[in-house]
Amino acid sequence: MRFRFLCILSFALGICQAFADELTPLRTALENQAKHKTVSVDLRQTKKIPALTDEIRQQGHLWMIPGKSFRWELGKPLVQSAIYDGSKVFLMDETRKSAVELEPDDRRAKPLLMMLGIGEGASLDRMLENFSVSGTNSVGHHFIVSLSPKGRVKRALESMVMQINTRSAFLERIEWTQKDGTIVITEFFPPVINKPLPKGVFEVKREAYTWE
Repeated sequence: MRFRFLCILSFALGICQAFADELTPLRTALENQAKHKTVSVDLRQTKKIPALTDEIRQQGHLWMIPGKSFRWELGKPLVQSAIYDGSKVFLMDETRKSAVELEPDDRRAKPLLMMLGIGEGASLDRMLENFSVSGTNSVGHHFIVSLSPKGRVKRALESMVMQINTRSAFLERIEWTQKDGTIVITEFFPPVINKPLPKGVFEVKREAYTWE
């Protein structure tokens, strides 16, 4: 019995080590992404909602100082924006001109922060506490990892797929599949790295919104 247990344990540890080795390109790319001084990138977000026949597709833009601050805008004309100034997260509905100020650990802010690699919970090691690796693939300088949620995260998410460019050290694509069948895909175009960002890009014009 003890021998059988040791065999099973060795097999499990072998799988864990194999996945750890496979994740080296992702870990290296995320470490290099954190070294970027600035990032400016166009993006496209697609939502596939089971109750709707057509996809919801919106263009947007992201300005970011990795690990420190970002401005996220979605829709043309602008529909939604989010700003993290290093201490608080601000979510703005640009149609209704309403806004909310959140702590970084608020559940409404966490998915966006995690996707952009901001905060302790966004580190690869912390991410692997909430997700298990179900597969990896590498095509040229594109590295793809499929993740399955664990614990409480499993209540809301079915799966997550990340694709990162190991050359530019930046995300190319992230796909969330929710429990209700909704799929959210965010695609990032080739980024402009280490160039000056617009002045005041992380400032919040509080007077322009009605705050919750």
